[in-house]
Amino acid sequence: MKIFAAPAFSNEKVNPYNALLYRELQQLNANVEEYRHSKALRTHSDIVHFHWPDGDINRPSLGKSIQRMLLLAVTVCALKLKGTKIVWTVHNTAPHDARRPRLSNAFMQWFARRCDGFIFMSEANRAAFYQLYKTSPTSHYAIIPHGHYRGCYPPAIDQQVAKTQLGLDPTKKVLLFVGMIKPYKNIDGLMQAFNQAELADYQLVVAGTADTAPTELRSTMETLKNANTHLFLRFIPDSELALFMSAADVVILPYKAILNSGALLLALSYNRPVIAPHMGAVAELQKKLGLHWIYGYASDLTPASLQHALLALEHSSRPQVCPLDNYNWDKLAAQTLDFYGQLGTSAHTAAALSDSKKIP
Repeated sequence: MKIFAAPAFSNEKVNPYNALLYRELQQLNANVEEYRHSKALRTHSDIVHFHWPDGDINRPSLGKSIQRMLLLAVTVCALKLKGTKIVWTVHNTAPHDARRPRLSNAFMQWFARRCDGFIFMSEANRAAFYQLYKTSPTSHYAIIPHGHYRGCYPPAIDQQVAKTQLGLDPTKKVLLFVGMIKPYKNIDGLMQAFNQAELADYQLVVAGTADTAPTELRSTMETLKNANTHLFLRFIPDSELALFMSAADVVILPYKAILNSGALLLALSYNRPVIAPHMGAVAELQKKLGLHWIYGYASDLTPASLQHALLALEHSSRPQVCPLDNYNWDKLAAQTLDFYGQLGTSAHTAAALSDSKKIP
């Protein structure tokens, strides 16, 4: 089976999700290549698998955005005429920071109707998608969760050593946010709630680049910073990611909206409990892994809800290692290959490949 993926391996340094999935598909004898418009048009493929099709059209220049939309539209139409099946893994139902929401939504509605199959990471993800999009009546879908990140990053080190290397107070627990600073992630709301909660035993650590964040947000964060808050507003390389995770007692994702989150799986991969809004994949993972690993708060993050969440996690017992076997990439790749086969192209080939490499 020949698969073009957009992206397949090109974004590995930013997000290893795609590379982890497609390397396992290659182990199942699938032929996976990086998607390029020209190559997809010249070369036969069974599947073209998109992940963030809106990303290429959300350009600062309106002219450039329209140009990219037309190029993608022409390519998709040509692929459909050739009999290639189009798959979209719906990481987000809509872009978080769309510059032109109406234009983006109109194009993505068009794109969704030309997809043969959709992959969602949770039932909530699927429900939210079908509330927003009208799709082809012949399209299929599968629910295949996000995989874990164990083995992708350096291992954890001693917590006190990590605190010392980061210049943190060794006597206080660490509440950690790590990731790119963007408005929808609600970091200013987290800082306000933390300050007002007066958590004397904790220090808040916010780590991640704020280069694309609005100037007002960065200014607000600097204003909210106090003696118990540590800001590392820069790109965090993989070599340092383990340092921050090692220092953490609890990881928090204070997002205003969340359907799926690699950051959630990253924290669990380092066996750190997580506080996040009770919605999307967070709620479903909480049911499967338990409140002692994922504490989902309702509505907005407030000083009271933050206090309650930390208290609940402090008083819950959990094993040293978070049980993530169901999120191993070999299992997720096998599910993905099975789904490809359901789309009516090379079905017998996909089934044969899958059966020959069955996951016990």
